[in-house]
Amino acid sequence: MDSFSFDFNVIRKPYDYQVAVGNEGHNSLAGNVNRDHFWGLAGRDQLYGASEDDVLYGDQDHDTLSGGDGGDLLYGGSGDDYLFGGDGADALRGGMGDDYLDEGPGHSGLEGGMGNDTLVGGEGPDAFIVDPMSGDDVIRDFTAGPGMFDHLALRDLRWEDLSFTDTTAGVLVSWEGGSVLLEGVAQSQLAQDDFMFAEQPDLPPASRDATGPTEERASPSIEDPSMSESALPGMRFDYIADVVLRHNDLRVTFEGEEAYQVIVGEKRSDNLIGGETWDHIFGRNGNDTLRGADGDDVLYGNAGRDLLYGGNGSDRLDGGLGRDTLVGGAMADELLGADGDDVIDAGAGHDMIEGGRGNDIIVGGTGADAFIVAPNSGFDVIRDMEVRGLAQGAFDHLALRDIEPGDVEVVDYAAGAFVWWDTDEDADAEGGVLLQGVFKDDLRQSDFMFIGEPGFVDGISDAGSDWVFTS
Repeated sequence: MDSFSFDFNVIRKPYDYQVAVGNEGHNSLAGNVNRDHFWGLAGRDQLYGASEDDVLYGDQDHDTLSGGDGGDLLYGGSGDDYLFGGDGADALRGGMGDDYLDEGPGHSGLEGGMGNDTLVGGEGPDAFIVDPMSGDDVIRDFTAGPGMFDHLALRDLRWEDLSFTDTTAGVLVSWEGGSVLLEGVAQSQLAQDDFMFAEQPDLPPASRDATGPTEERASPSIEDPSMSESALPGMRFDYIADVVLRHNDLRVTFEGEEAYQVIVGEKRSDNLIGGETWDHIFGRNGNDTLRGADGDDVLYGNAGRDLLYGGNGSDRLDGGLGRDTLVGGAMADELLGADGDDVIDAGAGHDMIEGGRGNDIIVGGTGADAFIVAPNSGFDVIRDMEVRGLAQGAFDHLALRDIEPGDVEVVDYAAGAFVWWDTDEDADAEGGVLLQGVFKDDLRQSDFMFIGEPGFVDGISDAGSDWVFTS
């Protein structure tokens, strides 16, 4: 298959998009000011996403992916890949092979996948995702100790499955079939906050009371390697046999390790449905309904009042402008409401949820969820934040960006605890979150993650953040 590329816009801004798919050779695809969606396919590819929220797939062979600025989603695929997230909240997934993942600054999730991977979180709190099939990984900059910050997100593993051995390089956390080495960390430095059990809560035993949040460790993270902006491969999309125009919708299908499909709607209301493929569906303008079905799908509602359904798989859903409804479905999803008063239901799995601007209603569903807020997030309602019992350790939590512990106040109302923040010191709330059915006495320090640096909120219990092992 020849390489091809195309771009399209949304009448009601703020985003334009660029799609490019490489050929069977070695491809270098460089992004620009658009949101870039790139596939390298076969060959040793270099993909660079530049300044916006980009999605990059290396697919086959040994690839280098660099997200640049923005909140990026990077998949290495098979082969020994290098993934660099850059600045912003990124999601890095290595896939099969012995990969090197460096997220850079920001609150992120790193999953090496199968193979013996090296993971660098960079500045900011990171979820290092492991499971029984993850191989033998190394984390080079894990900040251990009390305070909800860096943590192992353990999938299909329980506390009793783990064993710990101090080595000259750091503590080795092992389970049947795999391990992760926390480089430069001793067993005695581990706290309950360092372990998040992704499907259902579990709480490691405590040996010593928490002594306040630990400082973030220095990181060997490097600035992501960038490529100068250059022309993408020259073949246009209308040279490709499997591009279908249907009712003015554009559909492109192609195959690498997975079967992929790109669907671009009209500039009006669309009903767009994916399939068994890994789908990228763009609603553009209008009140759209987008359904991802199976596969790891990426759905963009853009302007209008949209309905987005991820279905099975690990999906990214972005509502865009307007009052949207986002439903994640099974597995670990990333849900971004963006602008407007949105309704978000993440479903099962370890989800990253950000309502964005507007007054949003959010349901995390089962599994450990991060509810991301910022000073301009508006006034949201979280209907099912799980904080009691075993969940008083690392589980559901607020991830506060550009908000410091001293900015936060917690007060009880009849419906639940109201967490609000004042970042400009004018004594008025810029925004806040009502935690329905949860009250101040139920909350723990592990329910608050400060993306700038580890921190504790005054008046909140530190139970669930205790040291695990004796000194």
